[in-house]
Amino acid sequence: MPADEPHRTDAELIVASVDDPHAFRELYDRWAEPLLGYLYRRVVDAEVAADLLAETFAIAFEKRGRFRATGAPGSAWLYGIASRELSRYFRRQRVQLSTVQRLGLAVPELDGESARAMARLVDRDDRESGLGAALTQMSPAEREAVELRVVGELDYHEVASRLDCSESAARVRVHRGLVRLRQLLGGQR
Repeated sequence: MPADEPHRTDAELIVASVDDPHAFRELYDRWAEPLLGYLYRRVVDAEVAADLLAETFAIAFEKRGRFRATGAPGSAWLYGIASRELSRYFRRQRVQLSTVQRLGLAVPELDGESARAMARLVDRDDRESGLGAALTQMSPAEREAVELRVVGELDYHEVASRLDCSESAARVRVHRGLVRLRQLLGGQR
């Protein structure tokens, strides 16, 4: 981006990417790492997180023409796609694993260095502080509310949209999740 060109919002990049695919690349560069962390913390599997990230951006690219700038950040749209992909993954996981086992297929793995690099990327602070262990002890609902607000840095309106609840309910969920996290972290020290 030239120095005199203003910083474009995520929503502006999504809209611009319909005619300029390079704008989508800028959106990808901006959000790939945070989304990877979001996905990895939920599945705790580097390969699955990488697959879900690729699928999230493939869907986003495919549907970018349908995006409507409503005032909500474009990142909320991306996180919404990622969340739906996670839901689909968890629904399909049992069926797919039993099918793979029944057919005797081998699932290719990421090489060790790639998996370690991804784990370092998204868990570098979690391992030292015990945060990762505490997050795994939280219910998925608690963890998602806290991660959307704290990790994703979404405002409560965006959190409510992602959780499909009212803004006041989102505030309550985040508060309860933070209280639970504080209890878990306090118990580990």
